[in-house]
Amino acid sequence: MGFSLKRACSLSGVPYSSVRDIISVMEPLRASVTSAQNRVNVVARRNIINSIEGGNVNDSKWWMERFDRTSVIIDPVYGDMKEAMMQVIEDKQEVGRHRLESVEELDEMLGTTATKG
Repeated sequence: MGFSLKRACSLSGVPYSSVRDIISVMEPLRASVTSAQNRVNVVARRNIINSIEGGNVNDSKWWMERFDRTSVIIDPVYGDMKEAMMQVIEDKQEVGRHRLESVEELDEMLGTTATKG
């Protein structure tokens, strides 16, 4: 469970070269071995996702620190930080918050002057 093929062969006393040769010509067996090797990762990811969906803030932070590769695009074609923040707030508003009518309201809501300028 979660071992490489070489490690599993070593632990079971089966020659790796024999297993490798057999697996190379038997597609269903190769698929089964790959599936078994990936099972631990699949279960671990499912547990993390369930925890995050359940509202676990620490797991959410852990995931974002390690796997969030998004970044704010500052480009006239795509918008700037102000537009990105407006989008985030608009997305949150769809779940029941009031709609902001201007970027000035965004400043007021955030308590900043980030959108001025």
